[in-house]
Amino acid sequence: MHKILNSEQVKVNWGDLSDLITAMTPSEKGYFRKSRVGFTSQESASMRIFDVLERGCKPETAAIREATDLHEENIYSLRSFLYKHILRSLKSFHLEKSKQFALREVLDHAEILLGKGLHEQSKRYVQQGIENSDPHVLPAYQVLFRIQQIQLLKFLEEDEKITATEEIVDAISHSADIIKHSYIARRGLTKALYFVNRHFPLRDDTIKQQTAELLNELLAIPDDPSQNYLMRNSRNAAISLLYRLLGNWDAAITFQEKTIRIIEQVDAQLLNRNIPVINAYYNYVSLLLNKGDEIGFNTAMAQLEASPVSGKAEIRYKEAIVLQLKLDKCIFTKQFSEGAAVVQEAEQFLTEAHPIPGLRQDMVYRLLVYYIFTRDFDTALSKLLQLLHANEPHTLRSFPVHLRLLQILIHFELKHYLLLP
Repeated sequence: MHKILNSEQVKVNWGDLSDLITAMTPSEKGYFRKSRVGFTSQESASMRIFDVLERGCKPETAAIREATDLHEENIYSLRSFLYKHILRSLKSFHLEKSKQFALREVLDHAEILLGKGLHEQSKRYVQQGIENSDPHVLPAYQVLFRIQQIQLLKFLEEDEKITATEEIVDAISHSADIIKHSYIARRGLTKALYFVNRHFPLRDDTIKQQTAELLNELLAIPDDPSQNYLMRNSRNAAISLLYRLLGNWDAAITFQEKTIRIIEQVDAQLLNRNIPVINAYYNYVSLLLNKGDEIGFNTAMAQLEASPVSGKAEIRYKEAIVLQLKLDKCIFTKQFSEGAAVVQEAEQFLTEAHPIPGLRQDMVYRLLVYYIFTRDFDTALSKLLQLLHANEPHTLRSFPVHLRLLQILIHFELKHYLLLP
């Protein structure tokens, strides 16, 4: 069956056009207006459609005809024309800001020149594309330009073709391996997070076998410093999670520490925000706590607290993480008298706006456990009820089960025997 292209779908769908216009930024809309207004009668009519949809007109034929007074024109043709020209305008607008957009233009030029028989000019554009597309960051573009390079082989002498072909094939194979490894790393991290959130502590033999297989697959990917940091970070973070799931704390700590070192070496502009650093330290510190390494825990906590943040949301996020880890230490080490100040700080923190509902629930849960250990069952019950009536479900599937078990314990300690059944 013929697969319908997006431009064909627009002929029967006003919603796509309306959504596209809504998604445009003011700068993009301004650029589009300057580039399209006043050239032809078709463009003038299409701009009337653009204007009414931008103002929130209902994306239906009758409403648009009424709002634009376009009763005789082929409005469906105008719709398709407008949609395609918006996309072309967005491409031009982002050309200088996006390396991928610029590389696609270079590839277009190479193909056009080759089609005109100007193979030397085409060759220069192909070479420019190969040099500007980092094989570790943009391997797909390396493949595209190398395929275009194959088209230029017919203009070489026979003896040159052999050497050039081998070079091209090796380059394509290398880029393909990078793409494959990147996919395996991302898929591995997704599955590792799912396993930890759904099956920790690990008791299911089937999941245990799948965890071991996934771990071997990720360990087979080379950890090369020249590779894309996102791929390396995903690989090492996933391996750390899987070792945590298997109870190998030393290996989990080693690979989590690698993620921190990788992030520290990355240009801050590439990270764009500090949340990944905070998350990496959170996992690292919690692993040290589970292992019982108090010196390592204190050192890593100091590094986490000294890590940079920018903006109120990041500040609040780091405060939540630090408080949770401090509560964890109180509970793990049973230093409840020393934890009183931390509990007071956490209670105050919960009275203020919180950026992520899941983190808030984790904080309340830690306080709930703390109050059970300190035998303050009335306060523990109030925390429990907060969690049971939370609007957002927790990511851990077994979380409600843990809450119900704690609820039985609390009611038993409070002698609410009639509630136990």
